[in-house]
Amino acid sequence: MVPPAAFFSHHGRLTRRAPAALASVLLALPLGACDQQSSGPSVREALEQKAPDTPPDYKATPKPRPQDLPPPTDAEFAAWNRKDPEGEKHLYKWDKANGQRMLEYWEQLQCFREAVVAEGTKAFGAEPGSPAEEQWYQYKRAYVVFVDGWQKRLFAEEPRILEKSKFIGNILEAHEHVMHNYPKAFNDGDKTELEKVDAQWTIVEQKVKKYAKSLGIEWVERDLTDPKQAEAHKKVCDFVFTPPDRSGKEKKRTKKKGSI
Repeated sequence: MVPPAAFFSHHGRLTRRAPAALASVLLALPLGACDQQSSGPSVREALEQKAPDTPPDYKATPKPRPQDLPPPTDAEFAAWNRKDPEGEKHLYKWDKANGQRMLEYWEQLQCFREAVVAEGTKAFGAEPGSPAEEQWYQYKRAYVVFVDGWQKRLFAEEPRILEKSKFIGNILEAHEHVMHNYPKAFNDGDKTELEKVDAQWTIVEQKVKKYAKSLGIEWVERDLTDPKQAEAHKKVCDFVFTPPDRSGKEKKRTKKKGSI
């Protein structure tokens, strides 16, 4: 037998002696070493064999279930049905401390709703290929990018928000309306579907109002006929529809949470 060291140099690489040494090792092996196998059919034969037929008088005899087990005790039921004594109090506590910021996210979603309704109304029932239909198509291409990016930035700004807040459920529901349901209703020119989405939006909005009120958070109902309030709302919407600078040329600005 050639020692293993004969295959390698002191650097651990194969030497020129390796082919000859390897050949001598192979010649020294018994001829049948590679052909040895256990007795029995080959793999192909085993696969081709037919499964034995089940005797016609065969009857399954499942193991009977035990009948003498005592019923679960009250303590066992309580352990199985245990609930966190604090429960949703953790969520309420977080939402109360951060609720104003969550309502700012809600106002940003209102900006998306107002924009998609305004543009979709222009193209509602428009003839395919018409200027109005083409304008709606081009608008959606940019709009969807903004709405999708908004949600991604939300999760980046609010790590683990799904575990912390009850507000987020309603916010994501409203996001689905502005991202998918409103555009689809306008695409199809379906008046009934549009009314349905409007009703669903109102329901979600009422849920947010009720929850905010239960936490003692002030719900600001903007009167857009008031120039000052209209201007404040416009600033929010302008920010929402301003794409974030990705070039790195603009100096990094500090921003408060809630402005995504």
